[in-house]
Amino acid sequence: MEQALRGKTDLEFLEGMFGSLTANFGRWINRKDRFGRNLFEGGFLGLDNIGVFDRSAPLPTGGHLEQADGTGWMALFCQNMIEIAFKLAAHERNYEGLATNYVIEFLLIAHAMNRIGPDGMWDEEDGFYYDVLRLPDGTATFSRSALWWGCCRCARRRS
Repeated sequence: MEQALRGKTDLEFLEGMFGSLTANFGRWINRKDRFGRNLFEGGFLGLDNIGVFDRSAPLPTGGHLEQADGTGWMALFCQNMIEIAFKLAAHERNYEGLATNYVIEFLLIAHAMNRIGPDGMWDEEDGFYYDVLRLPDGTATFSRSALWWGCCRCARRRS
C-alpha cells in the first residue's frame, strides 16, 4: 500500500512483519505437522467456515485429520513469505536465502498434497482435494463430509 500511495515501500514495516510471520510459520510447521509430512492439521482457518466438530480438539475416533484447507493455506503462506522476502532482498541480500527456504517449503507442501492415494490429498477420479483421516491403527481414509468442501456430488461418490 505504501508503494501505491506514496511511491516508496515501507521496508521497516515489512522487516518487522516478516519476523513475526516467520515465527507464526514456525509454529505451524512445528505444532500442526505432527509427522513432518508437510500435511497440516488442527485449527480453524475460516477457509470453508463450516465444521461439524472442533478440528483443534482430539477426534472422537482417535487418530488425526490432515486438512486440505490447512495445508493449502500453508502453501499460500509460503508464497506470501516468498514475495515479502524478495521485496526485502532487493535492499538486503540476507533475505535471498530466506526466500529460497520458503520456495523449498512450498515445493515440499505441494508435493505432499498432490500425491495420489492415501499418502496425499488429491483424488484423481474426482479431481478434488480431500482431508485425510488417519486412524490410530494406521489406516487412512479420505474424509467424506460434503460440508467441508461444499461439493455434494464428489462426497456422495466417496461414500
